[in-house]
Amino acid sequence: MKLQLPALSAVALTTLTLTTAWGLPNHSNSLSFAWVWLLFMVVTALPLSFIEAAIVRRTTHLPLQGLASITRDADAPTFWRILAPLSLLSLVAMIAFAVNRSAQGFVIDNHNIVTAQAFPYLLVFLAMGFAWVGMKRLLPFVWILVPAVLIFNVVSAGQLGTLALLTPEEWQQVATAAILANLSSLGVYAWLTTQHLADEHASRLVMPLWLTQTLVGLATILAGEAKGNVGVVVYMLTAVFACAIFAEVVARQLQDRKVAKPVALGLVMVSAVGLTVAAEFVVFDTVLKVVSLLTVFGLSVLVGWVMKISHARKALNFSSEAIYNLWRVGVRIAAPAVIIWLLVGMVL
Repeated sequence: MKLQLPALSAVALTTLTLTTAWGLPNHSNSLSFAWVWLLFMVVTALPLSFIEAAIVRRTTHLPLQGLASITRDADAPTFWRILAPLSLLSLVAMIAFAVNRSAQGFVIDNHNIVTAQAFPYLLVFLAMGFAWVGMKRLLPFVWILVPAVLIFNVVSAGQLGTLALLTPEEWQQVATAAILANLSSLGVYAWLTTQHLADEHASRLVMPLWLTQTLVGLATILAGEAKGNVGVVVYMLTAVFACAIFAEVVARQLQDRKVAKPVALGLVMVSAVGLTVAAEFVVFDTVLKVVSLLTVFGLSVLVGWVMKISHARKALNFSSEAIYNLWRVGVRIAAPAVIIWLLVGMVL
């Protein structure tokens, strides 16, 4: 467990940040949200959590480099490889989305309008700085921010949610958050898997990460949302470190393609700043959801249907054939069906 502390810290920070950014704690029906969160974390997020483990353990490369081997081995069309750049774009967009949301709750003097407008960009620069230092070095120490945020939220919110029947829109809100806050198909799990390739079974890494995300997301929903600058600042720090993780994941994949680290992080920073400008528009959230969900859907189809069965079985090395078959049902049918439902629901 000591070796996994940085990995657990990474998924705890990212899950708390994105679950809050997607608005799940800020709801009176938090008890109902909690049950629906658990449902979709099992039905969709759990099978999706093994997608990048299959890719990385098969190729020993992150997706940007590894998808070429996957498609070549399966004699699949090369257009599947576009999923890797789309996942990187989604992560950079998540940086813009998270800093924009975290800065919204911070109260700044009305006379300092310029400072208020510049605040999200300051958070982006801070995240890039931590990514340059290396989040692997910082993760064993910054995990304390997660319980700190939850405590501030409980004290500030001061009330328990209620149980109530949720509307179809609320079901879709929780389902979308469970898939996108999980981030299992957008690079983070792949980045963590490369650090534990020696493990015989993929589940030894994936299951603790998924369980951590499930519990942190559940606690975030039940704790409520912080009110006041102190709680918001603590959450803001969490968001900065989460964004630094996203930035390092993207930069690391660019480095695998022989891009120098300063250039890679510079590209991430410029892209994040540009998307932070776009994040101020309402349509940005919808575009982010669509692109991210389509990327996850494509990766689910690629690993579940296109990737050779023998390669996936050997890469994941489940303890029994029954567990492997359950995972195949989840990644081939359950997860894609939920994503299609979410995409259709956004149109209707």
